[in-house]
Amino acid sequence: MKQTLVLSACLAGLLATSVQAQTTPPAAQTPAAPAAAGSIAPTPSPLGVSTAALSAWLTSQGATVAPEASDDGRRYLRVTTDGLPWLIFLQSCETDVCSDLQFSAALSDASITLDKVNVWNRDRRFVKAIYEPAETGGVASAVAQFDVLVGAGGPGQLTDHLAVWRALLADFVRTLMPRPAPAAAPTPAPTPAAPPAGN
Repeated sequence: MKQTLVLSACLAGLLATSVQAQTTPPAAQTPAAPAAAGSIAPTPSPLGVSTAALSAWLTSQGATVAPEASDDGRRYLRVTTDGLPWLIFLQSCETDVCSDLQFSAALSDASITLDKVNVWNRDRRFVKAIYEPAETGGVASAVAQFDVLVGAGGPGQLTDHLAVWRALLADFVRTLMPRPAPAAAPTPAPTPAAPPAGN
């Protein structure tokens, strides 16, 4: 009988504790401070670069840049660096700000072969090459492409990309269109000795 009373008392105590836990409100939390009246969240910088900023920056890097043009809906800038012409396609654009650029150059020459393009793709990184066989009466071509994603921060973030492209573009031309070394200048003939005096 005594054990029954003790057990009943324990059960009653547990029940009371449970009821108290369910009815006691949780600790009050400090409410978040309301936003200041009239405040506006800062607008994040857009990803990409504008055509005008890109063109001006390329010019500052020694490039010659033609006005923006388009071909079948693809927008691009025609650029010349180190005597080599190439295009930069403007992609993933919202109005005038583009976050995806493709550097591209095409070569056409009878010396271009599929094997050379395959060797280029095997041995080089970053710039890929595409082989385009010759059409009737023409010569084969190879297209170099270098894709770049642009974040916020202006065109200066492209400094390293442009340096890689310029170096590999020059290498691309040398590899696919090798030219013989210029002939050495002929050695000038020796000046004949003056005849002895009195003859």
